[in-house]
Amino acid sequence: MSFTEEIVNELYDFALNKTCCRKAFLCGLLYGALREEPSRQYKSFFYRLNDAECAAALIDAQFFTGVKTEIKQTNRGGHSGYTISFASKSLSLVLSDIDSRKKSITEAIGFRCEECQNRFLRGVFISSATVARPKSGYHVEFSIVGEARADALSQILEESVARPSRAKRSGRIGLYYKSNAKIADLLHVIGASNASYDLTNLSIERDIRNNENRATNCVTSNIKRTVGASMRYIEAIQYLEKTNNIALLGEELEYTARLRVEYFESSLSELAMIHNPPISKSGLNARLAKILAIADSVKEEIL
Repeated sequence: MSFTEEIVNELYDFALNKTCCRKAFLCGLLYGALREEPSRQYKSFFYRLNDAECAAALIDAQFFTGVKTEIKQTNRGGHSGYTISFASKSLSLVLSDIDSRKKSITEAIGFRCEECQNRFLRGVFISSATVARPKSGYHVEFSIVGEARADALSQILEESVARPSRAKRSGRIGLYYKSNAKIADLLHVIGASNASYDLTNLSIERDIRNNENRATNCVTSNIKRTVGASMRYIEAIQYLEKTNNIALLGEELEYTARLRVEYFESSLSELAMIHNPPISKSGLNARLAKILAIADSVKEEIL
């Protein structure tokens, strides 16, 4: 079962007790409906039979016209699905007002309570949204017919969640979110609390893993830089030993040289504290500079 289907199944677990909320939810389910001429009937296509049956039952319960709404198995774009036709004047007027931009979704449907808008978005999600999980995170997208409906839905989404991104896809308008945080907010708004919670946890786990990886990479990088910087001193010290000139350093510098070779992964600050007694970082730098100078002078004499 896909993540989209899991969310849809969760959304059907909620009862719609208020008449206004049932109408808002139904208008969301039928948001992709198109009017056919000359019958002037609206037809709505669904990929899942359960969605088509839910829409048909709500149409008959809310706007029964004397003829039971029929469901026909059809094919669209190479995908089998289910189509319902309806001739409800009330529903037709809602879609007509939105398509003509005469009214906003809120005005056209007539939201009457605080829950209506979320119920509408729940219906649109069931009928028009898909959720994919690429490597970098989730991607949720609404596939909407026409600029007018896309604009109207975008406004509702902006009020409830955040302004969605937009793209044209095969004659339709895609409104989408790629941010896991925004997707989790959307799922919470439409009532998919379990899915929202799961997605939030996945985001937290991913952030923790990313932070751990960044910390590990940072430590590794620092070690490489420290070792790289210490090698020039170690090479100078090894050259003095190879040429039997280590005694030229004197007791103090030779002590520092031995520590540099033994603790080659230590930073300058750490190496300064390892000395007994500890010395300052600037003092250590001065000693190492003298060691390099002595090694260079020996090379010049030999050459």
